[in-house]
Amino acid sequence: MVVLGASGGLGASTWSAALARRLSLHLGECVLVDADLRGGGLDMTCGIEHVPGLRWPDLARLRGTTSCERLVAALPTGEVPVLSAGGRGGAVVESVVADVLDSLRGIVPVVLDVPARGGVGPGLWADASAVHVVAGVSARQLADVGVVLSELEGSGVGLVTRSDGALPPDFDEVLEELGPPHLAHVRTDQRVRRDGECGEWPGARGPLRDSADRVALDLVEFLAEGVA
Repeated sequence: MVVLGASGGLGASTWSAALARRLSLHLGECVLVDADLRGGGLDMTCGIEHVPGLRWPDLARLRGTTSCERLVAALPTGEVPVLSAGGRGGAVVESVVADVLDSLRGIVPVVLDVPARGGVGPGLWADASAVHVVAGVSARQLADVGVVLSELEGSGVGLVTRSDGALPPDFDEVLEELGPPHLAHVRTDQRVRRDGECGEWPGARGPLRDSADRVALDLVEFLAEGVA
């Protein structure tokens, strides 16, 4: 599945990490993959930047698919294995990303964290079982959401809203206009920031964990229905 930030600074990577952890608990395993190949590294968001293992630049010469089991075992692991840029940049072409995702696809559940701008192209995740669009609630942010949704198709698209406080009383009308189901509203929680500064995995406790768990359970049910 894919988590896509409609605007920058909404905490889509934090949501990705929290969701991956809950999916791992319910499904037995999950891999968190960073689609920002030149960023600071999703491993920093997860507090495992010091853990040894393969990052995207280490896979730059990969050609063709590889063993899923060996690949996952070689990744740095916190609550789940993480494949990130590691803050080292480096040229990783999209064919390598495609080969890595093909190596994982159908064998282990994957949460792909896609940045609001840049990252891998949508062609690499067009067949994702679900896409969570993390959306802000200001007028400018909602305009960004509209642009993102216009480029997405499929029944697996859902919205996760994010703001400092509760949703406005009349926001149901906005959600209805946007179209996709509203999966969760995540309010800013200073504990998440403090936990991150201490190197803790996002969403290990508190409202973020609870929201991610509810959505993860719904996603598990959705995936089961797709298999049945």
